[in-house]
Amino acid sequence: MNKGNGKVYLTGGGCGDIELLTIKAAEVLRRCDAVVYDSLAPEALLRWTRPDCEKIYVGKRYGSHVMKQSKINDLLVEKALEGKTVVRLKGGDPYVFGRGGEEFQALQSAGISCEEIPGISSAIAVPAAAGIPVTHRGLSAAFTVVTGTAAGEDGQEEDPGQENKPVRKTGLRLDFETLARLPGTLVILMGMHHLREITAGLLSAGKSQDTPCAVVMEGTTGRQRCLRTVLGRLYEEATEQGFTSPAVIVVGAVAELQLTDRLPAAAEGKGIEGRLLAGVTVGVTGTPHFAGKLAAALEQEGAVVKDMSFMEVRQTKEPLPELASFGWLVFTSPNGVSVFFDKMRRERRDVRSLYDKKIAVIGPGTAAVLEENGLYADYMPDFYDAEHLARGLTERILQERAVGEGECPAAKAVPEQALFLRARQGSDRLHLVFQEKGISYVDYPLYELGVCEEKRTRAVTEKPDYIVFGSALGVRAYFEGLERDQTAENDAAGCSAGEPVSCRDACAGCGVRQKYVCIGEKCGEELRKHTTACCLTAEEASVEAIVACVRRDRAQ
Repeated sequence: MNKGNGKVYLTGGGCGDIELLTIKAAEVLRRCDAVVYDSLAPEALLRWTRPDCEKIYVGKRYGSHVMKQSKINDLLVEKALEGKTVVRLKGGDPYVFGRGGEEFQALQSAGISCEEIPGISSAIAVPAAAGIPVTHRGLSAAFTVVTGTAAGEDGQEEDPGQENKPVRKTGLRLDFETLARLPGTLVILMGMHHLREITAGLLSAGKSQDTPCAVVMEGTTGRQRCLRTVLGRLYEEATEQGFTSPAVIVVGAVAELQLTDRLPAAAEGKGIEGRLLAGVTVGVTGTPHFAGKLAAALEQEGAVVKDMSFMEVRQTKEPLPELASFGWLVFTSPNGVSVFFDKMRRERRDVRSLYDKKIAVIGPGTAAVLEENGLYADYMPDFYDAEHLARGLTERILQERAVGEGECPAAKAVPEQALFLRARQGSDRLHLVFQEKGISYVDYPLYELGVCEEKRTRAVTEKPDYIVFGSALGVRAYFEGLERDQTAENDAAGCSAGEPVSCRDACAGCGVRQKYVCIGEKCGEELRKHTTACCLTAEEASVEAIVACVRRDRAQ
């Protein structure tokens, strides 16, 4: 990559529903080298990035920041100067209370090319999703959008100067006298932490207690909830009914409207009709690719999915080996296929060099990604794990060897050596079986699986009904993070020792809050080393089998 040739896209991630992302934003996500994202950007959008895309979480939630704004500005400049195409992914629209303008100015001052890609703002889309238009003839000819967060003297949250430190607040700076007199609709973003002060301020400024109001929580998603009330009871009812951030507050006559045939299932207090997993929360760990495919399948069944994908695919720097001496290419994951073809493109390897290669895959998910690249597997085992892949493939190679020995010398010239294209931390069963059978192979690490510490820290605080693991490595990483979290809690409480993890997440008879689901026996064996909680194991290593496993458990 050439230094100084990078570009930054300030990209609006939309208001919650990932299908509301713009086509242009999706395009830059698919081709970017790095993405810098914060809490309000839908993490599901990261599924669309390349496996080797650098993903940097910078936080920015109410009350605390993983990284202060000045450091974010510096980070964007740094990545662009590395020659990278960078997506700065924000929730909603970058210029609607998103400090996108400040980031643009910082990049402009550094001589970095920057482009803003608008996003659908929650100020308009979230009320609309609940059937509330912000303008309506006869009721509202205008609307005003404000932020309800506490602000400093300059109208912004004050920067603490240190990472992971609380953001200092100096009190609300909303002009309630003016807001109470304005005609039309008042839309308040990021206001739930100050709902008491907001309602009191508007009432004291003369706004009628009977003014229609609404709070739309997690708008445009399957978890959407909507409260309709009046200003005088807004704070009390929202608190009683558990309405929290993220939410949009609407004040004005239009809040009484319900211009929709059917509200999202969660807003109606129902599940998705006829679907067994309606309302069930499922945390999905693993890499973004695995989490994305599984999340889509679970959401089709009505489940509420928590993105807990803290594992990262980190492409190795070593160039691909010369392929001429290999007869078989062996892929053990969808990530491996994606990284392989990305490396082929980066190293300008002609795909025609694969014309005489046979390809083995571990299962249908891997085969599907291979097909997306225009190739089809020659071998896939009946059971989707490393042991069955190794046994079945070596048997196939030995059979072909026996046939070749009885044919002409030209037939023997086809190489039988296998190239394992997989993660550095892959199962040892492949090479052990190949050694046992006396078949030559090269184990090439396409990528490493690493842990995004910020995402893991957030993941271990989630308490869904089910947590799904796609690998033994993911199990180990999760419980390592859980133990760190428990240690931190003990330190904060002044305890010398905490309860073992197995007591915190104990099974149903002990007051369970969650069950664990594993993709295979190896994954389950690793899980049982860490907890005595209920463990369910999918019948095969596939997304479909995991969904079926959860469905069976819910039906019991």
